[in-house]
Formats: sequence, C-alpha cells, structure tokens
Amino acid sequence: MKIKQIITVGCLLLFYQGVFSQSNDRIVIFGQQAMEMVKHFGGKEKVVGVGYLDKKVKKGEYADWPILTSLWPSVESIIVTRPTHLFGMESAFKAKRSGSQEFWEKKGVEVTSVFDFNEARTLEVFYKDLRTFSTVFNKQKEVEQFIKEENEKLKKLKNKLPITKGSKPKKVLFLANVRSSDIYYCYTQDKCLVGSMLADFNVEFLTSINMVIPVSIEYMVSLNPDYIILSSFQANSLPDLLKYFKEHKVLKQLDAVQHNHIMTVDYSNAVSGGLEFVSLYEQLVSFFYPQIKYETK
Repeated sequence: MKIKQIITVGCLLLFYQGVFSQSNDRIVIFGQQAMEMVKHFGGKEKVVGVGYLDKKVKKGEYADWPILTSLWPSVESIIVTRPTHLFGMESAFKAKRSGSQEFWEKKGVEVTSVFDFNEARTLEVFYKDLRTFSTVFNKQKEVEQFIKEENEKLKKLKNKLPITKGSKPKKVLFLANVRSSDIYYCYTQDKCLVGSMLADFNVEFLTSINMVIPVSIEYMVSLNPDYIILSSFQANSLPDLLKYFKEHKVLKQLDAVQHNHIMTVDYSNAVSGGLEFVSLYEQLVSFFYPQIKYETK
C-alpha cells in the first residue's frame, strides 16, 4: 500500500473510531445475492454500501441504492460509510480486496461472511447462508416461511422427473462468461449450485480438473457436449451469449449448438445460489425434459 493511501486510511480510522461503536445498524453488503435478499425480505434502511455485483453498474441504475462499486469496494470507500457490520461473500474479506475480517473486527466492525466457495454449493448450504442473512437483518420468520414454501414447489418438480435408469447420460457443459466476451470459466460440479441440481438428472457433468479455470475453444470442441448451459458475470448479456455461440465459426459446429440444446441462466443463482433456485430448477426440467408439464404455484 502506498504511503499516501496509508495516511488516508489512518486519518479516516481516527475520525470514525467513535462512530464504529454506534448502536444503529449500518451495514455494507457484498455480492448480488446479498442485495437480492435485502430486496426480497427488507432491511434496505440498514444498508449504507453495496459492492461486487453481477453486472457493471451503468449511470442511472440502482439510483436508490448506495452502490460503492461493481467490483470489490476499497477499504477507504467502506470506512467513509461508517459501517457497524459487513455482510456478504467470504471472498471479499481479504487484505488485498475489501480488508480482512481481522482488520475490520479490530476496528469494532462486525463481519459476517456467506457464499463460501470452500464449501460445496448445495441447496442446504444456500439455506444456511440465507438463515445467516435472516439473523443479521432480523428476518428469521420471513426466511423460514420462504424456505418452506420454495421447498414444497421443488418437491412437486422433482416428483415429475422421469425414471431414466439404464439410459445413456447426456453430456452437459456449464460455462460462465466472466468479464470479457471470450473468457469462459468451467466449474467443478461441487462448486456451483446448478451442478448440485443436475445430480437429479441423468447427465454427465463435464468439467475441468481444477475448481475453476478459463477454458479454450479447443477444450470445448474436445468435449463436444450434448447440452450447454451458459451464464454471465460482468460480461455479455444472455441473448448476446447465445448469439456468440450460434454464430461463431467453430462453436456453432458443436452438437449442442447444432441441435439447439443450449440455454442461459442467471449467474448468481447458478453458481453461489440465489432466491430464484426453484425457477432455475424449472429451467433445467424444461431444458432436458420439454415434454413434462408441471405446476409449482
């Protein structure tokens, strides 16, 4: 850290040290899904800062939200909000990102992390994250009711799945388009919620050896999946993603693209998990078993 930055942070900490101990909640949240939880269950009056969103924020968007940045907020920008609590993605709380948990707790700021990719991204882990949110924002009753209702919808969907024992599994490739039009990340099945959900389907989840790596077009061709599922993080819009694959001189030759077995899904819902997990499951059912009629209302 440069000397000027050190002096700036030091002055801000001295100025606000008395404010950090205030009783009123002043919460900075990190991650799209943290923001979606506040939108759905309430608590916006407590939020004094928002960072790290799925899409780059354009001028005029989220005008009524205290957006700090689409990326990791700096320590300096967070201090200015006079926070009492930081809530959101575990990966935010690193010294070179938005400050470590130890750093903030020494300043009297409570830190609660969720969406930890050191854990398998299953629905049960998402529920745990959601319940953690409910504790921070005092929304326990609302969250428990939500989980109960959404679980009932999910059970109805699962009961409609056909028995496919003995049939050949479909090869499925899930890709996340990240920050650039031609960069695609490939996740292992345990590091994305859509991978966990696909365990209910008769599919082979194609992946890389490592947890998440950018994959080349040559690698996609070598896999030649039967089905492709696409998502986007601060990169192409979902319609543009489909267009890219269907018009690319090499990718359009893939079996999945040739047979129109290609779909797009919301990034956060598919990776870390989000409130629209039932809708995600519905998309998967329609994608693999279009003949199934279902009703979850």
